Amino acid sequence: MQQPDQSMPSQLPTDMALTMLATGADHLDAGDAEAALAVFKEVNAAAELPIAARAALGAAEAYVRLGRDAEAADALSTAIDAGDRETRGIALRRLAAARVRTGDLAEALDLYRRAERDAPNDAARAEIASRIGWLAKETGAGSLGSRIRSSIAFNRARGSDPFGWVPLLLVIVTGAFSVASFLYDPLFSALALVKIYGGYDYLSAEPWRLLTVTLVHANLLHLLFNLFALDLGAKLIQRLYGGPRLVLWYLIGGVGASLASAIVAPDSPTVGASGAIFALFGVALGAEWAHKPLVERGVRAALGQIGGLILVNIVFGLSSNLIGGGIDNAAHLGGLLTGLLLGATIPPTRAEAMRRRWSAGLGRRGGEALVTGVLVFALALLYLNWAALATLRLTLPI
Repeated sequence: MQQPDQSMPSQLPTDMALTMLATGADHLDAGDAEAALAVFKEVNAAAELPIAARAALGAAEAYVRLGRDAEAADALSTAIDAGDRETRGIALRRLAAARVRTGDLAEALDLYRRAERDAPNDAARAEIASRIGWLAKETGAGSLGSRIRSSIAFNRARGSDPFGWVPLLLVIVTGAFSVASFLYDPLFSALALVKIYGGYDYLSAEPWRLLTVTLVHANLLHLLFNLFALDLGAKLIQRLYGGPRLVLWYLIGGVGASLASAIVAPDSPTVGASGAIFALFGVALGAEWAHKPLVERGVRAALGQIGGLILVNIVFGLSSNLIGGGIDNAAHLGGLLTGLLLGATIPPTRAEAMRRRWSAGLGRRGGEALVTGVLVFALALLYLNWAALATLRLTLPI
């Protein structure tokens, strides 16, 4: 693949070039590598330099699928020379892996060392360092100090996630508060999602109920079912996004679920963590649909089950309500929608997304803060106006 000629004016406007990149991705997803390659080559030849470099990554993927490894290596070299930091880092890692497969370990070691400088986060840096450590041992290259650093990084990469305890902590805290509320009724009453009761607006006066509802449950069976679902959902989000985001999005999802419940059923008290759990399921489902994260087989299997689990729960909730089961589907759907928005718009930070293998930089890091901030602001507006919205909802024929 040729280096794009930047002495000539760009023939493709940025928005058109990005649209064409997405079209090339669609061709790859559909298995049509030839069509994808044609699109990526056109963008590479005519777009501005950073976008042309991303197109070179896409072309490399298409070449690999067509069995044209030498041309794939040339395309990756173009992306390395012309790309921004993120594009260059991905291209370096992919070319290094190709060199390992062909047995050129010395060049692979050099490429991984260059990629380490462009690693986007600590997890990626540790992964690259582990490969540097292995290659240094295989080739006998590097100083004693660099080998020691690589060995430390290698051990860190193989070790447990520093936030790996977060899912278990969520389960323990939820279980402990729920059991305590079974034994001490005033605690149950103080934490449940009571909205309007006896004509008094509890939710506006006590906003913490939007979150504390996740800590109390109707009975032991309800608690055990939700703890099982929480463990599953929390581990998935931990694997895809890490512990800090898991906690933040669990809280945001809980608020979204509680507000949906308050607006749809203002006179019905609610208990349980299922709305926030549905938010975690929504994040996982949105991430799988929009970003296709590259994860190990066990996580892939769990992601594949999320959609069916959500559907079964919603159908079960609707059928139970018809016979007086009292399941809060509004909370489930509110949490699910909140999570879907997060998962679909924010790529996984701890698992490489399939499209980001070649389309680096299409989503900027500031986008995550923007999405989260807009969502929090929208939830705040809903809370400030929830009673009026609930009154309006009661006038609708649904």
